[in-house]
Amino acid sequence: MPFALRSIALAVTMAAPLALAQAAGAPLKFCYEDIPQAPWTMPDGTGLNIELLKRAARITGDQINFVARPWKRCEEETRTGVIDAMVGPSDNPRRRTYSRPPTKADGSQDPERAMYRDHVDLYLRVDSAASWDGKTLVNPRKLVVAQRGYYIVDMLQARGQTVIDTPKTAEEGLRLLAAGSADVAVLMGRDAENLLKEDPRFLGRVVLAKQPFATFDFHLMVGNKAYDKEPKRFEAIWNAIAKVRATADYQRLEQPLVRQHEHD
Repeated sequence: MPFALRSIALAVTMAAPLALAQAAGAPLKFCYEDIPQAPWTMPDGTGLNIELLKRAARITGDQINFVARPWKRCEEETRTGVIDAMVGPSDNPRRRTYSRPPTKADGSQDPERAMYRDHVDLYLRVDSAASWDGKTLVNPRKLVVAQRGYYIVDMLQARGQTVIDTPKTAEEGLRLLAAGSADVAVLMGRDAENLLKEDPRFLGRVVLAKQPFATFDFHLMVGNKAYDKEPKRFEAIWNAIAKVRATADYQRLEQPLVRQHEHD
């Protein structure tokens, strides 16, 4: 190859990564909760959601910086534009005021581009007068323990319940329930299920209701400030999430972990 052609080829080769980075835009900052939410996210930056987004970013060419935050801070920094997106919340009217999930043409959330689907469990204090059949919550004391910053707090309040939302973790929620602060707790994640089986503080004091309190699709919720600036970029990331979830390789990774937690 003549020298001039070699020089041109070398210049093109060296410019390609730079062009890709410029096309992808500046690095993105995504926050996730700083407490364990196995198998989806863990405080050390592992979990299925993180792996899913890393694989999606390889498709789109984006660079993503993941930061762990207390959930209320994660929401506030997404609202103000410090954070570009939140990893794994559910869609609800309050969050729609400052962020958005992937949506269909009619504006409703798009489950095909969600990160995952999971349920929220309800726990009862043994020997209390409270019960839950999947539809009707009988709770004479009207006190429910839930973790702060979650949409389930709004849902419970809409049912006329007084919510004790001081707990940050499922362990704190179970401890309050076992101590008699309330007869009902509605807790996110699978950690509470595992604690119920393994921790002697809760054995014989707390039971898991047979029916979940609610089931949600969980999304990459993008802040309005970030989305309005680069809508095509985030649509591409949501599309890439759907593509990764459909691959046999990711399903092989996801299914054993999800199955493990569903049957523990």
